Amino acid sequence: MYKALTIAGSDSGGGAGIQTDLKTFTALGVYGTSVITALTAQNTLGVHGIHTVPEDFIARQLEAVLSDIPVQAAKTGMLGDSATISVVAEMLTKYRILNLVVDPVMIAQSGDRLLQEDSVDVLRNKLLPLSLIATPNLPEAGFLLDREITNVSEMETAAKEIRLLGPRCVLVKGGHLPGEEMVDVFYDGNSYHHLTAKKIDTKNTHGTGCTYAAAITAHLARGLTPLEAVQLAKHFITDAISHGICVGAGYGPTNPIGSLLRELETSRVIEGLRTVLEQLMQSPGVSNLLAEGETNLFYALEDAITLSDIASYSAPLLRSQGKIEALGAPVFDSAHPVAPILLAARQTNSRIRLMINLRFSEEIIAAAQAMDWSIVEFTETPLFNSSDIPSILYDRGTSDRPPQIFLFASTPTDLADKTATLARCFRGC
Repeated sequence: MYKALTIAGSDSGGGAGIQTDLKTFTALGVYGTSVITALTAQNTLGVHGIHTVPEDFIARQLEAVLSDIPVQAAKTGMLGDSATISVVAEMLTKYRILNLVVDPVMIAQSGDRLLQEDSVDVLRNKLLPLSLIATPNLPEAGFLLDREITNVSEMETAAKEIRLLGPRCVLVKGGHLPGEEMVDVFYDGNSYHHLTAKKIDTKNTHGTGCTYAAAITAHLARGLTPLEAVQLAKHFITDAISHGICVGAGYGPTNPIGSLLRELETSRVIEGLRTVLEQLMQSPGVSNLLAEGETNLFYALEDAITLSDIASYSAPLLRSQGKIEALGAPVFDSAHPVAPILLAARQTNSRIRLMINLRFSEEIIAAAQAMDWSIVEFTETPLFNSSDIPSILYDRGTSDRPPQIFLFASTPTDLADKTATLARCFRGC
């Protein structure tokens, strides 16, 4: 069993500190131990009080854990004051904790100060030299270096200078930069690595730094290199943010089981596409709707925001002896040329999750009209002018794109039933 230690404050709101660290360790298959440095009266709106734990009791907690449980990695979060930093550094040195992640927590998401100003020098001189990886965000890196950091180039310079304070590796987190991308800079003394992810439009980001650092710590405990640990943790925190929990009236927390939820959702989508195909294979006449070399099934993740969040079969569906077949398997691949149609539909109505593209014919349109389905002809953007997504969108094609029909649905059963119903009516036309 992999084991890790978090040395941090307690967040009564459950979104940061010890609470999110232990959730993250568990999500990544690592047994978590903890040493509490402070109690905070805290919720999504801010920090309403801090009660520090006496340094002798912090030392007693550390002694109890480290004398009995050999942890493979540890992290520090909120330490609060010079005395706490000093005793933590002393105990980590005594027990030779080499895989140490220092998250220099100074200011909460709400703007409340969590580290006394006169403690920054102690952090620089006593704790950072013990760390394998330091993980400051832009304001924290600015405090450590006594200047503002405003772009990626300055982040690289900051990472290099912070490394001179003692950490073997530095991760400067760029979440505070403007723009649509999140860029973090990792420096190991030899090379820089940029870790990027698209910014997610959400206010549920409480505990981001804690979760990120805890994920790095868990991966170090599992034996990964610093770069590997940071790269995997970047994916982990992105999933945690995208699955952020809307709780309270302020900044909701990230969700450390976001990656597990995404994995579960991915499996459900893949299985859903197989279910649709199985039903269509048993439905008479469906093969008559296929566009040779074009027809496919598409299923979007519940929180889909990019084309890579849409699954389809790796090869178009085929017609064989009056039935349909699939040569490939469901995969997440953004390369399919009509996948943007589903993404555009979802941006208007998030209930739309699935789509099948069919061959175009006036007879198929007539069959849909006979059933009083809502039908819209394809136009240039905006693709949809209201939140009412039609059952069918048809495109007569141009020299650049083939004519096709797009059928939308909210569930796999809904898509299979609609397609089978259209096939039956079309046969009767």
